[in-house]
Amino acid sequence: MDIHTFLERAAAARAVPTLYWLGQGGWLRADEARGRVPAQPGRSFNVPQGLAELARTSPHKHATYMAELAHAGLAIETLPGVACDCSGYVTWALGVARDSAPWDKGWINTDKMVDDARGRQRLFRPVDRAAPGTLIVYPKPPDQGEDDLPGHVGIVTEVSAEGRPLRVLHCAPQNYLLVPPPGLPACAVAETDTAPFDADPRTMLVAWRGFDG
Repeated sequence: MDIHTFLERAAAARAVPTLYWLGQGGWLRADEARGRVPAQPGRSFNVPQGLAELARTSPHKHATYMAELAHAGLAIETLPGVACDCSGYVTWALGVARDSAPWDKGWINTDKMVDDARGRQRLFRPVDRAAPGTLIVYPKPPDQGEDDLPGHVGIVTEVSAEGRPLRVLHCAPQNYLLVPPPGLPACAVAETDTAPFDADPRTMLVAWRGFDG
């Protein structure tokens, strides 16, 4: 896959109503072996079941989710039955299983992207200037508790003349609340400015080694 195809795939994901849910989206090597590579990054997801499980395992996080739904005026029964997270979206757009990396357990997430770019650079390498197709990423907070936020990753789509990211495609919970572009549904995958990344000083730019030629 080349960068042009990657960006086309990433943008096309906005056409399917998708909810953000941590750990969802993309595909696994087992799916690949069964010929079940999905046409979109989201995977089928039962929202009431997911919320019930969250209430059992993390009551504080469940209460936060429910409060945010109420504040946004969203009813559970109106939410899409498809969900994805940020790294599931990015790995899907790259055309790779999210458990296919050459490290322990093979799982690709924001922390592993940052660790690899700062270390052995097997899949990701750091870059100083952005270009369309560059990834922008930060890891989860250090010493976090179970209810702290995860890291985040997106795909740069527009840059300044100096190579500074201006616009980014990413899968995030707040994106579902945005007014979508004409002809597109409410979706956690959206193109926005870089504010979600500018707020974290650990944000870095990385390139996918598969595009190195």
